[in-house]
Amino acid sequence: MIQLNAVNNIEHIINTFNENKFSHAFLIETNNIEKCLNDIKRVIKVINCENKYEDSCEKCNLCYQIQNETLPSFMIIRPDGATIKKDQVLELKEKMFTKPIYSKYNTYIILNSEKLNTSSANTLLKFIEEPEDNIVGFFITTNKENTLDTIKSRCQTIHEYYEEIHENLDEEKQELIYDYLKNIELDNRHALLYNKNIFLTRNYTREDVVKIFLEIFKIYESIYKGNAMDRYDFIDNKDQIKLSKKLLIINKTIDNLNKNGNINLILDSFVIEMR
Repeated sequence: MIQLNAVNNIEHIINTFNENKFSHAFLIETNNIEKCLNDIKRVIKVINCENKYEDSCEKCNLCYQIQNETLPSFMIIRPDGATIKKDQVLELKEKMFTKPIYSKYNTYIILNSEKLNTSSANTLLKFIEEPEDNIVGFFITTNKENTLDTIKSRCQTIHEYYEEIHENLDEEKQELIYDYLKNIELDNRHALLYNKNIFLTRNYTREDVVKIFLEIFKIYESIYKGNAMDRYDFIDNKDQIKLSKKLLIINKTIDNLNKNGNINLILDSFVIEMR
């Protein structure tokens, strides 16, 4: 189950460090990659900073380099195109096996870890199966289920869920959302065509569509947290695992819309995954 307080989860990671129970690898499922990345940078500062890092730590050169991704013993891997490639992992391994000079640990973050292909993941296996004491890794994903089992089984799993701030929408868009979700949740056999046309028949901009999906996220978020929403009683509020997966699907859809992906394909994918 996704926990709702991201700060508590970050503190849990830090507490395991303070109690000398620190894992060598963490798999973190989140609904916001960038926010999670910033929080994990904070963890890396805490475990390395000789000045007992606090959020107000601004003068420490080590923490400054971590934040700006310039510390030699810290590396972030981001997908190169559609996947994370073997050459990227080989570069990481070479860097991690160099003894850290300025920090206690060699640390790495792999963003969108579900994009590790079989070759790059296999290159990582021995590296995370037989870790050096001074190497700590963080795998961040919006979709743990698509992360290879060989990676999942070797990591401690943490869930980071972030609450979002949304604008209030006008009545027309609120009614559109109601019809849209009702067709999806009640499994209308015409839902795929209907849900695409419901957008195409209006002159909505991409920004409008993003705002609509932010509102959809807010609705499911509220239901997930146990807040009754009588109007949306057709959404199953009992299955927390299913709701958490839907929140991740909605968040992924928002990310794809923000990346200027094809709106028609994004809407089709959203309906299929939600059903």
